[in-house]
Amino acid sequence: MKKVSSRTKKGKKNNNKYLLIALLLVLLIGVAYAALSSTLTATVTKVTQPVGSWDVGFVPGTVNGTKGGTSTGDITCGAATVTKDSVSVANTVLTKPDDSCTYALNIKNLGSIDARLATISVTDPSSVSCTGKTTNSPTMTCGNITYKITTDSSGSTLLTNNTTLAKQTGSLNVYLVIKYTGTTVNTSAIEQSNAKFTLVYNQA
Repeated sequence: MKKVSSRTKKGKKNNNKYLLIALLLVLLIGVAYAALSSTLTATVTKVTQPVGSWDVGFVPGTVNGTKGGTSTGDITCGAATVTKDSVSVANTVLTKPDDSCTYALNIKNLGSIDARLATISVTDPSSVSCTGKTTNSPTMTCGNITYKITTDSSGSTLLTNNTTLAKQTGSLNVYLVIKYTGTTVNTSAIEQSNAKFTLVYNQA
């Protein structure tokens, strides 16, 4: 059996001592690094989306048409019944060239959201095809009669889309004009029914 010298035993003890110190240093370093840390938080306490109110439409009431032309004696402008969503014009009679009826209307935005006039479309009256129609242009000529919506009482400036009505205060005066634009007098009565304009407002 081989003897282990005391020097060898002492050397092993020293090695173990060094190893233990090295392990302690590693642990201490590890603890030191673990202590150097940051925790950041971002907290959103509350997000509220209030209820928005949508309230765009005509000012309701009864609107009498204003007669126009060289002679108004033979003109009958039926009264317009106006609700928030529609305008309905009663029977109207235009006899000769330049006769017209003009209805002053008002569109308001009383809601809490800005509104934009997105589209304007027209529908031909029954029994006749119309010309002069273009996209988002509120005018059409149907035989001798021209229908249009303008922003002036003289009937020269057409309403255009993409105009905005501010929330709560937005107001727009428009005029529905029905005019005899033909150059000849009819030899027999002609009736046109249900000519229509559709205005679509969206959120601006």
